[in-house]
Amino acid sequence: MARFRIGIDIGGTFTDLCVFEEQSGEVFNLKISTTPMDLTRGVMDAVDGFFIGDRSPEDVTFLFHATTVATNALLELKGANTWLLITEGYTGVYETPELGEIRPGSYNYLSYPKPRLLVPQRRTIQIPERVDFRGKVLRPLDEEETRRRLARLKDAGAEAVAVCLIFSFMNPSHEQRLRDLIKEVAPEAQVYLSSETLPQIREYPRLATTVVNAYVAPVVNRYIERLEQAMASRRLNRPLYIMQSNGGSLTSAALSKIPVRMIESGPAAGVLAAAHIGRMTDHLKVISFDMGGTTAKSGIIEDGEPRIVPRFQAGEWLITTPSLDLVEIGSGGGSIAWIDQSGMIKVGPQSAGAEPGPACYPRGGEDPTVTDADLTLGWLNPDYFLGGKVRLDAPAAARAIATKVAGPLGLDLVAAAGGIIKIVNSQMVEALRLVTVSRGEDPRDYVLVAFGGAGPVHAAQLAEELKIPEVLVPPFPGLASAMGLLVSDLKRDYIQTHFADLEEMPATEVQKRFQAMEAAAQREFEAQGLSPDRVQHERAVDLRYSIQKYELPVPLGNGALREEDKLAWRRSFDELHEKHYGSRAADQRVEIVNYRLTTRVMLPKPALRELSHNGENAQGAFKGRRQAYFDGWVDCPVYARERLFHGNRVAGPAIIEQMDSTIVVHPGQTALVDSFGNVIIQLMK
Repeated sequence: MARFRIGIDIGGTFTDLCVFEEQSGEVFNLKISTTPMDLTRGVMDAVDGFFIGDRSPEDVTFLFHATTVATNALLELKGANTWLLITEGYTGVYETPELGEIRPGSYNYLSYPKPRLLVPQRRTIQIPERVDFRGKVLRPLDEEETRRRLARLKDAGAEAVAVCLIFSFMNPSHEQRLRDLIKEVAPEAQVYLSSETLPQIREYPRLATTVVNAYVAPVVNRYIERLEQAMASRRLNRPLYIMQSNGGSLTSAALSKIPVRMIESGPAAGVLAAAHIGRMTDHLKVISFDMGGTTAKSGIIEDGEPRIVPRFQAGEWLITTPSLDLVEIGSGGGSIAWIDQSGMIKVGPQSAGAEPGPACYPRGGEDPTVTDADLTLGWLNPDYFLGGKVRLDAPAAARAIATKVAGPLGLDLVAAAGGIIKIVNSQMVEALRLVTVSRGEDPRDYVLVAFGGAGPVHAAQLAEELKIPEVLVPPFPGLASAMGLLVSDLKRDYIQTHFADLEEMPATEVQKRFQAMEAAAQREFEAQGLSPDRVQHERAVDLRYSIQKYELPVPLGNGALREEDKLAWRRSFDELHEKHYGSRAADQRVEIVNYRLTTRVMLPKPALRELSHNGENAQGAFKGRRQAYFDGWVDCPVYARERLFHGNRVAGPAIIEQMDSTIVVHPGQTALVDSFGNVIIQLMK
């Protein structure tokens, strides 16, 4: 009996389906145009494209999904009618964040634009109550006055309510009672408490994250409900696991309470795919490069594992939840080329998206895009886009570039197309530098794993610029994010703030706090039908010097914690501090600030099948020749990716075509097929 593991990723231009048959190792892939007006329709079109013949939905073992629904609702300001409840007298917390909390590393508070308020003052209600930093109630919740103030919600059409009271992470009782009072007045409103969304120190990050969570939640939950109903109508009754920003999946039921953790859903899946491929090919230092239709994303992988950061920026807004360390810019295949007031060519961040798409798509688009430039330079085959399912209109691409770029600037068509490519490449090189050089890493020590529909077209040029010695293109680069879903684990991050001097805090008390967190995590995963013996816990404490404001996470062991272990924690913190900041303060006392617990259920990973060696000659994959531009027009050989075998070698300039992407090998470079079917582009030394 077949056993299918399904991953579905929604991108700005295409919705990708990747299915792994667990017994045979066979992989099935499909790309469907994203349907922006109803994303569910595109997902179900992809599902219906797989379940034909004798394939049965009852044979599905896991169903994974990555979606941009939460991201789009936030960035396009299309979230819910959201209200904010805050401790009386503290409404300024949301309006006057510290500059470092808006954008770390910024110092000019007067000129730097603050993020727009998702909840304006007119939808903010002050609550008569007060808890101190130890969790002691200084002013009991005045329920009678609170009911009177909450009456505004009744006729306001409130879809979501964010509740963020001062120091509620130390004592959540007032927030919990407020949820009951809100339900009395506005039973239809969805309520989100900061003590559940982000129970940790620092008012602005906690408040901002809770507001974003409430703002996107109704949109996300409506989408999930529609999708699950559509899945059930196809007899797909398995739990729906959704990718989080931290690179782990959770059930849709669990994420419906914390949808803010889905903001980097799709990009995270791509990094997981790059990490998995890196581990299988013994590349433990990897830069992932994902260039799709709308954006380009880059992440860094060290020792086979993606780097995690405790907070990230989504557009204007600070999100304080664990996320893979990613840099994302508006440079994709659909990014629009335009001329600014000074007469300079710009590319993005505006995108032609899926509707109407680039000018070369048969949907009536008129704006020139990166894809149009790639086609004009001969890098793309107009008759083999998506394996021939879509025929690209090369004359329409040329007209768009000529009309809106070449003509106004007095350039010929090729110079204009080449200019578009140079500009978008420079933007992507900067993104790669941000994720490596700015983090203290040398890109020359890494391999660049390139994917996304447009990634392999541009990756070799980016590697040349950064002196990266090798580019690895996986077997299905246009569907790598969907494949990344299939190699994910189930994962949930927990945090709890409790201040204590490290020396004075008994190790037994630290143990008790972690045991309580682990018991809660066990109950949550057991409620999802998962056996407790499959659940693994990873502990860490956030430590800081007593004179500091910010802290660093220090991993702990999972066994019984002993008093002598605290010396090792202190030593690890000193070393970590010196690595990050170049100094240590051995004379300063160290404080515990937060307890962190990462709980995961490890899932078996699909293994790439190794191929037998077939020699260096790639003539069997030769398709023909076409004119392509490499600092001049070249009669360039073209190869079929599906007919390349282990050991085949292709000298540049060359183009390698496949259903979901195109690989461009530049002069002086060589492409080699490894035992897993990856194409390794080796640059000149």
